[in-house]
This record gives sequence, structure tokens and C-alpha cells, in this order.
Amino acid sequence: MGRVRVLAGLAGVVTAGGMLLGAPAARAANTPTFRDCSAFVEGFDPDFVEISGVVVGPGGRLTVAPSQQAVPLTASESSDPGDSSGHVTLKATVTSAGLPTQTVSGAGTGRVVLQVPLPGPRAGRTYTISWAATFDNGNHACPSAFTPDNTPSDPHPFVLTASRHA
Repeated sequence: MGRVRVLAGLAGVVTAGGMLLGAPAARAANTPTFRDCSAFVEGFDPDFVEISGVVVGPGGRLTVAPSQQAVPLTASESSDPGDSSGHVTLKATVTSAGLPTQTVSGAGTGRVVLQVPLPGPRAGRTYTISWAATFDNGNHACPSAFTPDNTPSDPHPFVLTASRHA
């Protein structure tokens, strides 16, 4: 009887291990409005930064109405049980030719949402929104060498243009 239990237990372990190894990893990856801050590999601890209040156009170009004065930027912990209760910080810097640089920052538990200002709105103005976030109570920075889709040498800022067609 003991031998049957051991064999049944081993079969369960092998089956579970095979399912884990054979299961595809979750993949978020960057999109025009989303930055994947997964640690080490895509989908592992899928923290992210996301911009909203924009229109995605051809080629992934982001636009806003010329009258729009701010866009929401969110940094969020993964939805893994226990992880989403961690402390999150987010800092965004907005640059646009001929205007002073503006920086906003904030912190929260599980997620933080900033209203990123778009100073001097007018048709044709382009804004670059650079960002930096920390997750997991300060233990996981993004961009970083440990976030493959957003490294310090390739941080993927959000670039948007005020357009009458937004």
C-alpha cells in the first residue's frame, strides 16, 4: 500500500511539473500605451506602466486633442495574490520643445495613478513622457536591467502629439 502511495505521489509531481514546463509564459510586452515591467522574463511578476486618455493611430502613434491638459499614467503591481498589496512609486517627466520640463510623482499601495500635465497645449505640439516606477515595496525598479522590455538603455518613453483628429 505504501509503495502505491509513493508511486501515485510521484506521478502527480511529474504531471504537475510537466504542466508547468509545458505551459506558455504569460506575455504582456510593450504596446503603444503599455510598458511591461515584468522582472527577469516577460510575464513573471507582471508589473506595468500604462498611459490612457490618448488615441492610438497608425503605426502606434499616440495623439491627444489640442485642448487636453493632462493624461493619466498608471503604475500597477501584478495581480498575483499578495503581490498587489505592495508599495508602488511612479515618477513622470514631460518635455516639449520650447517649454519648461515638468515632473510629477506619486506613490500608492498596489497601484498609483498620476495626472501628467500637457503644458501649452496646441495642435502639432509633441510631448515626451519619460517615466520610472518601483514595485514590490521598492525592490523592483523599472526601467532596469532586470526588466527585459524596458532597460535603462532602452526605456521606451511615451511620445504623443496634440492633433485635431484625436
